[in-house]
Amino acid sequence: MGLTLFTYLAALLAAAAAFAVKGARPGVRAFRAAAFFSIAYALLLATGYMLSIDYPGAALALVRAAGAGVIASYLAFLRLAIGYPYAKRLFILDLALVVVGAAAVWAFVFTDAYIVEVKRFELEYIRFEGDYHRLLSIAGLVIGLAAALTMAARSFITKSRVYRQHLAVMAAGLLFSVAWGYVFAIVGPTGILKAAYPLSAVNTLFAVLAASYAFSSTRVFQPRVVVKSVGAWLAIVAVFALPLGAVVAVAFLFRAQAGATAMGIAAIAFLLLGRGAESFARGRMGSEHDAASREDLEAAIAHLDLSAGRESVLGELSAIMVESFGCSWLAVLSEDDAGNLRRIYPDDDDEIVTTPNSPALEALAAVDRRVMLKTDVVADASFAELKPVLLGFFEVIGAEAIVIAKEGRRVVGLFAFGPKRSGADYDAQDYAAFDAVHGKLFVVAYYARHVARESLLGTVEKEIGLADQIVKSIQEKIDPVDHPGVAVSFVCQSPRGLGGDLFDSVRISEHRWFFVVGDISGKGLNASMSMVILKSMIRTLLKEEKDFVKLVARANAFIKERLPRGTFFSGMFGFLALDKGSIYFINCGIPAMFFRSPGLDSVIETQGEGKMLGFVKNIEPYLKTRKLALPPGSRVLISTDGIVEAESVRGERYGKERLVRILAENKDSSAAETVEAVVKSASAFAGGRLDDDITVVAIDYVGIPKEKKR
Repeated sequence: MGLTLFTYLAALLAAAAAFAVKGARPGVRAFRAAAFFSIAYALLLATGYMLSIDYPGAALALVRAAGAGVIASYLAFLRLAIGYPYAKRLFILDLALVVVGAAAVWAFVFTDAYIVEVKRFELEYIRFEGDYHRLLSIAGLVIGLAAALTMAARSFITKSRVYRQHLAVMAAGLLFSVAWGYVFAIVGPTGILKAAYPLSAVNTLFAVLAASYAFSSTRVFQPRVVVKSVGAWLAIVAVFALPLGAVVAVAFLFRAQAGATAMGIAAIAFLLLGRGAESFARGRMGSEHDAASREDLEAAIAHLDLSAGRESVLGELSAIMVESFGCSWLAVLSEDDAGNLRRIYPDDDDEIVTTPNSPALEALAAVDRRVMLKTDVVADASFAELKPVLLGFFEVIGAEAIVIAKEGRRVVGLFAFGPKRSGADYDAQDYAAFDAVHGKLFVVAYYARHVARESLLGTVEKEIGLADQIVKSIQEKIDPVDHPGVAVSFVCQSPRGLGGDLFDSVRISEHRWFFVVGDISGKGLNASMSMVILKSMIRTLLKEEKDFVKLVARANAFIKERLPRGTFFSGMFGFLALDKGSIYFINCGIPAMFFRSPGLDSVIETQGEGKMLGFVKNIEPYLKTRKLALPPGSRVLISTDGIVEAESVRGERYGKERLVRILAENKDSSAAETVEAVVKSASAFAGGRLDDDITVVAIDYVGIPKEKKR
């Protein structure tokens, strides 16, 4: 009974694997047919075995149908082997396979050629074979072997490596399936494996799982990685799983006398050995090593000296990438003022690769991927519509992998990686590494986009440095709040030229602006790079996400998962709704937000409690949208901690009280004058020098003119 239930479970797993393959790709129809007949074979055989004691007639019919099912399954796999991976119409072959399948159904089900009678006594299964049982069994075996060997042979001659891998994996799964079926279904009932006869139908699981994996795999795995993983799993089984099984078995031998004790022993053994297996897997299967390698790569890119000039920066980046990925070359493409993608490295020949309205550039902008491997484009069904255009682009630049830097749907830069020197393809580990350093590469792409050639920058580099130029250009790229009903002024500066403070505003409609103000943790270049990445990502999310809370939650997830470990953001996100005279905001740890109404003589602190971003993976349950009504003549002042925590020479903090006093003293001043007064006051308090990044924003609401309201 237990073995029969195991066969049913195998059928369910095979069905799940079959349903996981979606899309109208070449070969999917043949795979689905093979999976259907394989699952039917398992269910029919297991059910026939169960009914063979009480209902021998029904059992006979089911076992015969199961035999026909396995033949039909192997025929479908043979069709898959011949046609995959191309969408070939082979009418004569399909007709021949249907005829063979129909003949098999007739011979197996409607004659006594295969099985004459089946019986079972307890666990002993007796099968009375027909005159042609061996011939029919060998015929099924030959068809299955023919399908597997065809796949294996074509795996050597197919041009695409990823398709070669698919065929090899399917061949291995099918060979194992045929061997399993031969041992348990043909030899077993007449030998010592009578009690294990229901397991013969489990063979369907191996072939279906292998084919399902092949259809879902778009990246080539390296043999050394496979050998390492298999070896590690075998070691886990030998060192941990087998001893655990022995302990549980021994413990349950005494369950009649001390059931609770046996359960306790088993639980303790599971916890101890399970924890050991987890540590072993992390140390031996590459997860910790890969994470450390990616962190080292991120750090290497983050420490590029942007003031050295574009050619020097891109040359150093190329050396880092070539060493890390083993690629033969790195090419950098950058958007120019006309919207073309130009090759700026190597050689800096400014060759135009794509024009603004070219199909290739439109495809790159439309694709929801920031990393693409050529094997992905070849084998991933999600690229089906854009496949010809994208493959053409890969061929033009000669790349095997690309990393795309985009602002929204605009491609501002692209990094193309040539073939590996070893001849291998880029695999899943390479993809993970590319994805991990995407943020850093985005900064380099932005740098290349906004910095002219090195020869034209000698004077500028000596005076202010290229990195500072980039950060300033990004900070200044905002949608100013230009509206007769409001005046917005801000100062965002760093004493080091490079910092992590951020202010950005985006026009949503005639009367509405989105804005964000805050501080990225860290100092200098690393903080400024994180600020650049976060600003770009927030703008991208703003185009995709309409829910305010979810937008902030996604920004938090990006900081937690994509920015360097330990990065956090303290600030606020807001919507300035001038048509309603309100600000809707979410406090994410902004230290100071003050409100002054013309009807009140006092200044009110309004930010409430907030959670900084970057500490927890899912912050959505902790986010709360607040509304602040703005009567005409009111003012809002927002400041990061650079002002509030400024210290005097005696170690005294500037604090919120002085900020409130400056706001009250400048109640008749403009927003710009108020911001200037705050900065001057804090600077004077700190002895003429502010040591931290500062951002101060003042919003003066005067009301919407009547003609604007209509």
